[in-house]
Amino acid sequence: MKHYNPFRFIACVMAVTTLFVACRKEPLELQNPNTRRCSTYFEQFEAVWEGIDHTYVLWSRDTVDWDARYEKFKPIFESFDARGTVDVEEWSQAWEDFTYGLLDHHMYIRLYNPKSEVTLGLKPAKNDYEHKTDISAQIAILKQQPGVTNYVEYWDSKNPYTNSVACLLPGKTTGKYIAYLRLGEFAISTLYKDDTLANKAAIEAPLRAFYGDDYSNGISNGLAAREDVESIIIDLRGNPGGNVADLSPAIGSLMQTGCEYGYSRYKQGTGRLDYSGWMPAGIPLPLHHLTKAKPVVALTDINSVSCAELSTQIIKTMPQGKVIGERTYGGTCALNPYTDVWFNIYYTGCFGDQKLFPQPGVGDGKPTHPEDFAYYVYSGTFDIVTKDYKSLEGVGVQPDIKVLYDAEALAAGRDTQLDAALSYLRSNQ
Repeated sequence: MKHYNPFRFIACVMAVTTLFVACRKEPLELQNPNTRRCSTYFEQFEAVWEGIDHTYVLWSRDTVDWDARYEKFKPIFESFDARGTVDVEEWSQAWEDFTYGLLDHHMYIRLYNPKSEVTLGLKPAKNDYEHKTDISAQIAILKQQPGVTNYVEYWDSKNPYTNSVACLLPGKTTGKYIAYLRLGEFAISTLYKDDTLANKAAIEAPLRAFYGDDYSNGISNGLAAREDVESIIIDLRGNPGGNVADLSPAIGSLMQTGCEYGYSRYKQGTGRLDYSGWMPAGIPLPLHHLTKAKPVVALTDINSVSCAELSTQIIKTMPQGKVIGERTYGGTCALNPYTDVWFNIYYTGCFGDQKLFPQPGVGDGKPTHPEDFAYYVYSGTFDIVTKDYKSLEGVGVQPDIKVLYDAEALAAGRDTQLDAALSYLRSNQ
């Protein structure tokens, strides 16, 4: 059997891509939004409009009239240049109005104004229902649950990707347990490989407790694998997502086979509807996994985003899976925050000066050229749909048992969503 050579594949893709680029009517430099420098308000506006026009993966279902937006706001940004300067509030409001209502719930736009040295951050998509997740209150209540044992926690507000909590709670049957994991973010593989953390052992402790020592490869000798554990809660409330590769060890390990959760596609040209074909999207079975099916509950809220939503959808389709809480956020298009390859090959996803994006490993929040009107657009790379080709973007995953966030109950020491999950698993279901 021949071994698969990824470098050969990449070389072939790049060779084919070069042929396509060579046939384009305009040089790539004139269209590539990652290399475009702007010296005026209007040039910045036009670069962002054109970049979204070329790369946005949701044009097939977004209802915003993008051409009409251009015609409406073109004279406004031209007037800013004619005046020579503009009030920061007026400039910010113009951008807010211009981008308002785009469907992509991942989309985040950063804009730099060198004349005022102001950086503006925009979230075009809006949800009618929003609240903050009071994680501190929820954890405090979890610790006080009757019969809680094997409690392991690591929490750092400055580094949320490391956050997690694991414990056991009394199950339905006497002498049996519910294994609980609160996952702060999908960064299991990143954490496993990061040997620069001074307190890595403490950070890893909850994941090792729940999954086992080889946690980056699924469930082995952790709490979830114990014979006296009859069911599982994966708490994804407030989880902002992360690395899609983590779906296999984090969620796939709860199953006995790999799974396909839907289909994905990407842009493959600068035209709005230049898409690839639909490709199966799924997760492989990790090295370690449960060999016996156990009931699994996903706890979700409006702040469960991206990978947390894909995880929820996967659990929802499991024979013994159940989703309890609120609908998820609705940001289901997978993406890569880096801009240096995606437009050149796929014409899709994030674009602009990625140094403007204040995220570890991506940028420091300062423009590469401080004299420019710089921009960075964080947007979906892949359009993902369910197995029946339904998009959950802006819709989210609906819970099987709906329990809305109750701030008054939390303040009184009751987590109604956790209570509902425990009640379900301790009942006859």
